[in-house]
Amino acid sequence: MSQQESYHKIEFSIVDGGPLDKGLKRVGLTKSGANFLGIRLAAIRVIRCLSLLIVTTWALPILAQEAQAADLSALIAPLKQDATEASPVEFMNRPIFTIRSEFMGYTQEERAITVRDRIKSAMEKGGDDHVSIRPTPEGGRFIELNGLAVFQIRPSDLDPLTGESVDETAKNAAENLRIAVGEAREQSNSRIIVKGFGLFVLASLFFYGVCRFIYWMENRIIKRLQIWMQVWEEKLTVAVRPQQALNVLVFVARFAKWAVVLMAGYEWATFSLRQFPYTRPWGETLHSYLIDTITGILSAIVNALPGLLVVFLIVLLTRFTSQLLKAFFARIESGEVTVPWMAEETARPTRKLTQALLWLFAFAMAYPYFPGSNTEAFKGLSVLVGIMLSIGGAGVVGQAASGLIMIYSRVLREGEYVKIGEIEGLVTLVGIFSTKIRTANGEEVNMPNALIGSSTTVNSSRLAEGKGLVMHTSVTIGYNTPWRQVHAMLMQAAESTPGLRAEPKPFVTQSALSDFYVEYRLCVQIERPEIRRITLTALHANIQDVFNEYGVQIMSPHYENDPLEKVWVPKDQWFEAPAEDGVDGESV
Repeated sequence: MSQQESYHKIEFSIVDGGPLDKGLKRVGLTKSGANFLGIRLAAIRVIRCLSLLIVTTWALPILAQEAQAADLSALIAPLKQDATEASPVEFMNRPIFTIRSEFMGYTQEERAITVRDRIKSAMEKGGDDHVSIRPTPEGGRFIELNGLAVFQIRPSDLDPLTGESVDETAKNAAENLRIAVGEAREQSNSRIIVKGFGLFVLASLFFYGVCRFIYWMENRIIKRLQIWMQVWEEKLTVAVRPQQALNVLVFVARFAKWAVVLMAGYEWATFSLRQFPYTRPWGETLHSYLIDTITGILSAIVNALPGLLVVFLIVLLTRFTSQLLKAFFARIESGEVTVPWMAEETARPTRKLTQALLWLFAFAMAYPYFPGSNTEAFKGLSVLVGIMLSIGGAGVVGQAASGLIMIYSRVLREGEYVKIGEIEGLVTLVGIFSTKIRTANGEEVNMPNALIGSSTTVNSSRLAEGKGLVMHTSVTIGYNTPWRQVHAMLMQAAESTPGLRAEPKPFVTQSALSDFYVEYRLCVQIERPEIRRITLTALHANIQDVFNEYGVQIMSPHYENDPLEKVWVPKDQWFEAPAEDGVDGESV
């Protein structure tokens, strides 16, 4: 054995817990030899210190510049590296403590292996397995078993995140060692192993019986539900489908069954693992995990109660305010209340808009009080929803803006007869995003509000008195027919047409004096805009009947040459039937 190897063994024995005399005897050296090795060690240390001082003095300016350029990550990196290189010491599957620093060239893993070997050696020595703690000159603690130092806790082994002191860590490590040594003694005791196996068998039989009882209860509950559903089937049919309700209740019963089975299995596994010394730490971990989980859930519920109470009060106050606004706008919409700044048509969209804004404001106020609102997951979900709305809501916002402009400018109203582009019909709904129009063909057309805003709109109901619809039709008659007669015939056809309003009275206009004929336009108002096509068809039929009755042809003459006789109406023919003598036709 070389002197260098002997020195390392002596140093490890002295520092890591072994008495000096025992260390000298172990390597076969006398005290004088040890003193000689100590002098050589001191000389080597002096030479190393001088070399380090020279190198440090030469490199000091460079190191100063590098230190100024270093950032915070460079300072944290060593801590992270030490944390990742930590090696836990386990004995009998039970963690004793964690080694986080090297010592005399030994890595954390090598120190952990050495500690496990020393624990086995101390147990083989025999004794009452007494565990003691002894301080070290460096400020650490020796942990001794049966009078032998098995490992050392150095200040550099402490976890900086927990903030535990050396004494606290040493006490915890000593307690864990005492429990692990006791379990190791139990592992070699056949009586304890047989007893644990017996308890395991009894626990398994009990678990089997509990599962059978749970399955029996499930079948019994499902049968009860089926009988109860047959009794209440007729009454439940009004609200829900009985079969659907039964399926939901059966699902709840089976879900509760599996929940109870899993809980019972969890307890069975926990109890069974704790009966054997080697698997006992696993059982304790499962038990503590269950207790910690339940405690964490209950603690989270208790901590969330004040915030949920605030949310409840915000919702209650918002609902009360919403009901007040709803009642106020409903009275404006029905005409019971009149305000100068709002019309009846805009009361309903204003009510919906104020309701939406009110609840959005309430959500913004209640958001900080929701459980988990400050977590990164909740914040990430909020950002994701915001991005999705921003990307996909551009068109929706444009449609909504067009709808609001239409509603508050009152371009269209429900019940009006309009023509937008090629679409003509009755407005049935004016929404925020689109407008629905029912055509005379029985079709419902859904038009985007943005399209309506960019198109020309012809409203045939806005200027009509009441809720009627202005309608007109035209005929072209030659100049050889008295205009008074044409007026009278058109008025007679209007009077005989059902569905036309008597007030305001129909009237006839001469809209054009063309080269070969006169264009007459009959203007009427109909009662029901939804049957405009039927009423117009009846009016055209009556016009033809009246013109045929009085022998006047509905034809627009066209001449290629001058006629042989002049086309005119003598004065004695001005009041041809049905025109009354001395009374001009209804015209404007």
